[in-house]
Amino acid sequence: MSDNGDLDGNWQLTAIDTVATGGVRQMKESGTFWAFQFDMLQLRNGISVIDMRFNHDGDVLVVNDPYIDDRPSGDQKLEDVELLRPYGINALEEHFHVRCLDSEQMILESENLILYFRKF
Repeated sequence: MSDNGDLDGNWQLTAIDTVATGGVRQMKESGTFWAFQFDMLQLRNGISVIDMRFNHDGDVLVVNDPYIDDRPSGDQKLEDVELLRPYGINALEEHFHVRCLDSEQMILESENLILYFRKF
């Protein structure tokens, strides 16, 4: 059984706030989801599925080691960060400050973005 507390489960990305400009992009209609279980994070948006590792320690969340989920052909290591950007991730290893995490909402802040999620 996975033991990640409130982090475990399926999270819908609802908004992305750009730190530098303060611009907010509403994401609720995009169908972008992050799902946490054990030490795995799965990113889904209706176009692609990407699997990553993560480490959550207190108010720090690190996501890394991305693979394109392609079971029939074999998962492929992701080398192009552009495929992660629609999920609010701008590096192959991204560090987030966990601003809020409870059973209903999560707010993550990276160097450039603030990501808003609701538990789904």
